[in-house]
Amino acid sequence: MIPIIAQYCMECKEWIEDSDTHKCSKDSWVLADKEMVGIADRLYSMGIVPTTAMWGATELGTAKDHEYFLTLEINLRRRINESVLDKLPEGWKFHWETVTPDQSPVKMLAYTGRWINVGLKSLDERIAELIQEFEEFLDSKDSEAIKAVLLLMP
Repeated sequence: MIPIIAQYCMECKEWIEDSDTHKCSKDSWVLADKEMVGIADRLYSMGIVPTTAMWGATELGTAKDHEYFLTLEINLRRRINESVLDKLPEGWKFHWETVTPDQSPVKMLAYTGRWINVGLKSLDERIAELIQEFEEFLDSKDSEAIKAVLLLMP
């Protein structure tokens, strides 16, 4: 599975082929990997608007297809109170500033972790598993309640 990144509309749930003729507001567009669209849709339905939703895998060490550093990153349009989503699944964190010396502000929800492939599943299967787990976490939340709380926050 190679990430394929494209513009996706979370309002009409369609891939944007021509940004000049797409009818929905650009506020509902996300730059996403096709595998991450489910997460983007779920967040958007809660009033948490992602601007990007992408995953990556960096191979570590010298052994081919053995050890990886995995990232699933969702950049958000605005900072939200972390308590809105409650306790995130293991490996997931909010990031509000970079680790660079200037600590540039960011608005990101991300999973990071090392994964060692012991032959029980492929990299594609592991990425799909992480995505599905986070989708299930989001499905367990009350979207309308979260949207209402976010409307009350500055």
